[in-house]
Amino acid sequence: IAGDADALNALFYENYFAKHEAEHPFTMQRLYDIKLTKMKKTKKISLCAMLTALGVVALYLGSVFEVMDLSVSCAASLTVLFCTVELGNKYAAAVYAGTSVLSFILVPNKWIAVYFIMFFGIMPITKKLFEKTGKIFSWVLKIAAFNAEIFAFYFIARELDFFEENESGLVSLLAMLALANAAFIMADILYTLLFGIYCKKYRARIRKFLK
Repeated sequence: IAGDADALNALFYENYFAKHEAEHPFTMQRLYDIKLTKMKKTKKISLCAMLTALGVVALYLGSVFEVMDLSVSCAASLTVLFCTVELGNKYAAAVYAGTSVLSFILVPNKWIAVYFIMFFGIMPITKKLFEKTGKIFSWVLKIAAFNAEIFAFYFIARELDFFEENESGLVSLLAMLALANAAFIMADILYTLLFGIYCKKYRARIRKFLK
């Protein structure tokens, strides 16, 4: 079908994606990627700039309420998720990089920027890449990548003396690791649910602007 422009346009304009993609998140992405080539580059760049600014503003506002730093980091990553869906990984990586650099420079609470940089910001990109390998194996890859990020974060923070040593260090670390993995799984499921809702209710309208 990729070589048949008429058939592809028929699928696109008859809301084929809106009807079917919510039932099978990410499975229709390859067909839609073909359509992305028709979008003007200037429009893509402008959209990336707006998404980057939105992510930085969200992280900045979230730094005011420190108890919400993880939640806000996760919410800010939705800009990257949107970009992976509508523009592809190349532009999503640009939004992630831009948001990471600017938030680390501008946001008063550096931890909220670190959470975005190390975990939530990159998650939509790796999610899309890994889910091309199949449902079961993708979970193995996603969890393995997340735990690698956790250990990298821990060892860097420990070397910089950001953590205080305590007697129950191993128990505390294992408990935090279990909680972090549970939070990661819930965030991944949330991304999938939001993606399904977006495809079903809003994507057809937004796609008209992105053409």
